[in-house]
Amino acid sequence: MGTKTILVLGGGLGGLMAGSHLRRLSPESRVVVIERKETFSACMSKLWVMTGERRDPGEGERELSRLADRGIEFVHGDIEAIDPAAKTVQTTVGTVEGDYIIVALGSERNPQAVPGFVESALNLYEGDGALQIQRALQEFSGGRIVILVSRTPFSCPSAPYEAAFLIESLLRERGIRQRTEIALYTPEDQPMLVAGPNVGPALIKMLEERGIELHWEQIVMRIDPAARRILFELEDASFDLLVGVPPHRAPAAVRESGLTDASGWVPVDPTKLQTRHAGVFAIGDVTAIRLPNGMFLPKSGVFADGHARVVAENIAAEITGEGRATQYTGHGFCHIEVGDGMAAYGSGNFYGIPAPRVTLEPPSQRFRKEKEEFERTVLALWD
Repeated sequence: MGTKTILVLGGGLGGLMAGSHLRRLSPESRVVVIERKETFSACMSKLWVMTGERRDPGEGERELSRLADRGIEFVHGDIEAIDPAAKTVQTTVGTVEGDYIIVALGSERNPQAVPGFVESALNLYEGDGALQIQRALQEFSGGRIVILVSRTPFSCPSAPYEAAFLIESLLRERGIRQRTEIALYTPEDQPMLVAGPNVGPALIKMLEERGIELHWEQIVMRIDPAARRILFELEDASFDLLVGVPPHRAPAAVRESGLTDASGWVPVDPTKLQTRHAGVFAIGDVTAIRLPNGMFLPKSGVFADGHARVVAENIAAEITGEGRATQYTGHGFCHIEVGDGMAAYGSGNFYGIPAPRVTLEPPSQRFRKEKEEFERTVLALWD
């Protein structure tokens, strides 16, 4: 059997779950996590920072140096190059060789792809951006707030809709909702279209009930920061406060490794998450998994978690000769915050044929509490 080295590229949810399960399932193996950041945080915390419910972004973070306490090596450095054939990874602190590679690097934000985005928008997908939104909302006294999805695909498809709901709820609490217009612009055909016929219409109804404008099939061309105007392909829109979702893309080292296809993401076997290279897997947001209806599996932490478990189990079974191969089945769920301390709950089989079969349960305090508990469960792995 021998000792094997598994390189986990990325210290986000998927990478850490993969490393944790491998450490347990294959205790003789060497597990190495490579990540440029020093800390890990669950993605939902940015929304709570945005609303001011969580003042300090560091409250939901954990030091990745703690991995050593669990027998997992942590390499703190940028990944410069990946050789999937040789299974080597070049970093800013040296070259690492392995027997297996799990690419869990997620997506890279590319706000520069939209002229004027950096100068005009507060970035919902970065910790600093969420804190800036928090401060801007505290000072906001009325006007037009726009939530802008600049390109698809993007991580956590519910996040911009949650941001709109939470901002609306916050302004109501402050007594300035009547002096504010809230609008969401997205290139999507409808909210979370990939989830099927139940989720999108329900979200549209909730937006309408709260007086939030929804403008779909809107592709931004550029933003004029001086005039505070967004120029789309066919129209333009004004704003006083702009909350933005920047374009996403695969990290440079992944794009340059030959692992991506025409989609710009890494194609994998949908049930085993293996790339075209033996012993090289990709999980989470960095992947391109085409569904039976022709659309792609959404980029979401719950899928990264599920991918990580399957890949860890299959690598461990191959190394130890124990257990049997498992398959990822495409089940996913999402707690969608709607403000007033409540969240809706969507769940179902995204690998359903001919299309995903997803249901959306109406908002309740219970589902909001479940979302909080999910974060606590994830962070508890590193406490």
